[in-house]
Amino acid sequence: MRPQRKPPGHGGPRPSGPKGDTSWEKSADWYDKIIGPQGSDLYQRIVIPCALDLLQPREKEKILDLGCGQGVFSRALAEAGAEVTGVDASPSLIQKARGYPAKAGLRYLVRDAAKIADLGPFDAISCILALQNMAHLGDVCRVAASALKRGGRFLWVLNHPCFRIPRQTSWGFEENVQYRRIDAYSTPLSIPILMHPGMTGSESTMSFHHSLADLMRPAFEAGFALSALEEWHSDKISEPGPRARIENRARLEFPLFLGLIWQKQ
Repeated sequence: MRPQRKPPGHGGPRPSGPKGDTSWEKSADWYDKIIGPQGSDLYQRIVIPCALDLLQPREKEKILDLGCGQGVFSRALAEAGAEVTGVDASPSLIQKARGYPAKAGLRYLVRDAAKIADLGPFDAISCILALQNMAHLGDVCRVAASALKRGGRFLWVLNHPCFRIPRQTSWGFEENVQYRRIDAYSTPLSIPILMHPGMTGSESTMSFHHSLADLMRPAFEAGFALSALEEWHSDKISEPGPRARIENRARLEFPLFLGLIWQKQ
């Protein structure tokens, strides 16, 4: 007998749509300082090269970069020869993106990720570490499908939803093992993220957690087929010490990022 599926949102509230401003407008200055024109170390060493390898952008392809922030991945796509449109709901981040040098043919627009149907058709759409900040994932998937050409690709890159849930996962040690503690996985969560922990009046933004099944369901419902899935690990190496060996081993066991390619049918 097939086991009964638990209803969506069991055990806690399910995010049903945008509640207030979920853009990073109020955190634009802080975010630009840590990401800058080329991205953080993790962007440069893991996210950008792995995402480009997964998407395989081709010369003159028209690609939409959703939640582009200050344009780090948009510029990488343009350097690969694509004709890129970067969109973000934050006017300040788009202003910063326009201020960085870029190849001709790259444009930036202030736009909600679910309001891009009139911009297509595109050969591919990318969304790099931004889907977890979008409360309206179902709307984003439906509109992305309408903005893609037949056979078009939709790239997702996320913090791994099984092992990297804000305030719900952490490292632990027991004897000679480092393990990943998971306090909540199946329950959809809306998690406030403080930009400056410990600072009075720190601005915050929202992160939305879903299990793999709940995360992928809107894409399937929008008519996408999953064509590739990759898990990317941290490349950090611990300094020599009593825990270095088990720390290095644990990083190779628990992926940091999840990359998926969806294809419009």
